[in-house]
Order: sequence, then C-alpha cells, then structure tokens
Amino acid sequence: MLIAHISDPHVTTEGTFIRSVVDTPGRLIAAFETLRDLPRAPDVIVITGDLVNDATPAEYELLVECLGHAPAPIVAIPGNHDHPRRLRTALASINADLAPPPVDDPHESSHFAIDAWPIRLVALDSTRRGLESGEITADSAAWLDRTLAAAPDQPTIVLTHHTPYPTGAWWFDYQGVRGARLLRDVLARHPQVLRLIAGHVHRATQAQWGQLVLSTAGSTAFLSGTGVGGEGPPLLIDRSAAPTLLWWNDGLLVASEADPPGAAQRMDLRDLSPDWATYEASARANQPIVTDRDTRS
Repeated sequence: MLIAHISDPHVTTEGTFIRSVVDTPGRLIAAFETLRDLPRAPDVIVITGDLVNDATPAEYELLVECLGHAPAPIVAIPGNHDHPRRLRTALASINADLAPPPVDDPHESSHFAIDAWPIRLVALDSTRRGLESGEITADSAAWLDRTLAAAPDQPTIVLTHHTPYPTGAWWFDYQGVRGARLLRDVLARHPQVLRLIAGHVHRATQAQWGQLVLSTAGSTAFLSGTGVGGEGPPLLIDRSAAPTLLWWNDGLLVASEADPPGAAQRMDLRDLSPDWATYEASARANQPIVTDRDTRS
C-alpha cells in the first residue's frame, strides 16, 4: 500500500491577500501532478487539514475543482482554517464513502475511521471552533481509545491536524494542541498504531513517543522557516513541500518523499553508468556489487 501525505494547501480565491502572493490552488494541483508522475500511483492521498484559507463557500467550490486533479482517492480532515461542515460537503461530492461523517452540532468533533485498505486510517479531529490552536479532549481521547481497541491487530495510522509536539517554530508551537498527554497515553496502549501524521506547522518534522513515530508534512502552499532549538525569526518560505510517501510493504512502513514540485532536472542512472546492465542484474538479484575502488587501505 502506498499513502501520499500532503497538508495545508490553503486554497483561496482571487482577490485575497494570500492569493496575491502565492497561487495556492496551482501549487496543490502541481503536488497532484507530482504524485501522478510516480512509478506507482498512491492508493490514497491524505490531506491533514487547512484545505482552504478563509472557509468561504467559494473557496470550497475551488477546492473541489482542484481535488478533481488528484490521481487517487482523497481522505482529509479539517484544520483550524476549515469550516468542517463545508469541508464534509466538498469531500462528499467527490467520494461520500471517504468523507468525514456529518454532525449536527458545529461544536462536535468529526472523528472517523476508514478500513478500506491494508492500513486502517483513524482521523482524530483536533480543531475547536473559533480557535487557531487545537485540543484533544477527554471525549476525543476516549473515542480514539475505543476505536483503536476495536481493531487491535490492524496496522493503523492516526491522522490529526495540529502537531501534538513542539517543533521549535515558536510562532506555530503556541498554536499547538492542548491535551497532547491524553493522546500520548492512549496511543501507548495500542501498539498496532504505526505512525501519527499531522500538519499545521507547514514544515516536515518528525518526533518519537517511545516506539511510536510522529511526523508532519510540509504545506503545499508555502513553508515555515526552521525553528530547531526554539529560536529564529518567524519566516515563511515561498516554496511548496514535497509530498510525503508512506509505503507499507511486507510488514514495514517506509517513509520517503516525492520530488518536490519544480524540482531540479532529473538524471537517469542508465545514462550515467558505464555498465548499467551489470549493475541492474546485481541490484535486481539483491547481490553485492563488486567495486575496484580501494576504500580500505
């Protein structure tokens, strides 16, 4: 199974400030084209929140147009820039089976789980109406605990919008998630969870809670500056992040990244190698490749 993870596309319409600086719809479509060019199509594309910027109906109409370029089914969760009900409507217009469930109360969270692939996807809504920051409440943690307990032997990835750990980018960390300890305690009881993936901070990061890896995907709209060490100016970088790829193969989850949109020229090893046929035969047979380089003297 191949999962593509992107985040925070912030799709917005003409006439907004962000659109005057960055073509966010174009960058989301470019990320989809990057995924379309992969040797193997993803089984699913996961988008961890902030699909639009101002949550207007016009933005969600434009989002639906952009998602029409996706080379695989979309699973998405709301971020703090999203209107959950409008997002659900937009996603349901594309594939109702993968959209978050409808909720009557706008303050109610829209958690859900999808069992359509070898890896189970469990979406935990961390957003709170009217707040930039997120929260894992006792009710949210209890829902997650019950949902994970229902399939203890199924390899699982948990997705949320807000990053549940400090990344060092202080201008994003203050908008983090309350209740991260509740989340950590629940996940510690469920070893079938392979990874937690999130967004929000507009940069690829990785952390670890015990044996569990947590990671974020960078934004397809623009990146945040690195904040490692907790210092540095609050920078935004005018570049789109490379999609994260999660490949589930023979019981191993391998994380890598696709080529970033607008990547440098590709070089084909078949053109560069003086004896490609020998190299390929050894590589495909998983045999050591003999070299005449003296690296031990």
